[in-house]
Amino acid sequence: MERNERWLSVALRVAPLILFVWMVRSELVVVALGGLFALLLDPWKRRLSRRSPWLARQAPTLLTVGSIFLVVIPLVFVAARVVVSAQSFLAGGLGDIAGRLQTFAAEHFAGLAERLDLPVESLRSGAVNLAQRIGESIAGLASGVASSLPGQIVDLFLFVLALFYFLRDGAALVRWLMRLSPFPEHDTDELFASIRDTVYGAIVGQLATSMVQGGLTLIALYFFKIPGALMFGIIAMLLSVVPLVGTTPVTVGAAVYLLASGRLGAAAGMIVAAGVIGISDNVVRPWVQSSQSRMHPLVTLLAIFGGLEVLGAAGVFLGPVIAAIAIWTIELYADRHRKAARAPEPPAT
Repeated sequence: MERNERWLSVALRVAPLILFVWMVRSELVVVALGGLFALLLDPWKRRLSRRSPWLARQAPTLLTVGSIFLVVIPLVFVAARVVVSAQSFLAGGLGDIAGRLQTFAAEHFAGLAERLDLPVESLRSGAVNLAQRIGESIAGLASGVASSLPGQIVDLFLFVLALFYFLRDGAALVRWLMRLSPFPEHDTDELFASIRDTVYGAIVGQLATSMVQGGLTLIALYFFKIPGALMFGIIAMLLSVVPLVGTTPVTVGAAVYLLASGRLGAAAGMIVAAGVIGISDNVVRPWVQSSQSRMHPLVTLLAIFGGLEVLGAAGVFLGPVIAAIAIWTIELYADRHRKAARAPEPPAT
């Protein structure tokens, strides 16, 4: 009877927890993002808190409001502009680009294809189909962003609330988690240090690199008057997370378009800009990351792509954090295994 009562007690305690997690499962990623960005803003909170008691009390509110005006509202404006730019590009820009590339290929590569006995018409139709597929992908992305707007507004509201409460109560939450941790205090401190280093190293480094490369690409596209410059600038910012690829498809594609348009000087300038943008990765990332990130770049890359597949866009930020926890677990197990192997055996009795 006592055993049945014990199982019933466990079930009554676990069932509400499982039900609660299942009920809020779709919002957990947004809340986790709020906590992640609160960790990024924690140094600013500490600086404000040291200035005066009033600033210490108002720091969470000030940082949250500042994040809304400096980050959230500009991102919403940029997303709206990208949708408009994509629609404008599909209405006229895509056809113009496809036509110029087709004319350029027909004038310069038709003779070469004939000498190499290549099917000219097949190559031409393949290029047209590729342009159409790119247009369909852009159209699907724009329509997806527009259709998911109500849900994104709710997620944005939850993100702002989570950011505020993590900034206000984050220290208390950390103390609570440390009390619940089944590991020794030293090991738990190592876990939090690993997460903090990952956030300030891999994530901040990737954010800074993407913003710089995306911004430089956007400036170059606007300067050389490429159709859909804003849209392709955002695409370049997203592609900058992929090593060995980066912004190259956008910058080199823009140079090819300029060459096909007969603007040889602009095409040469775009190639130079592509080189500068590529080199900026080797300057910005080490400067931002410094020695804070203890995670290998390959592991960071795998964590980003795995996070994207499982968690969507939030996986770019949450993937490396999950990887840091996994690495900490492996290192903790290996350290304990080494200590157990070195421990002297008890004397035989």
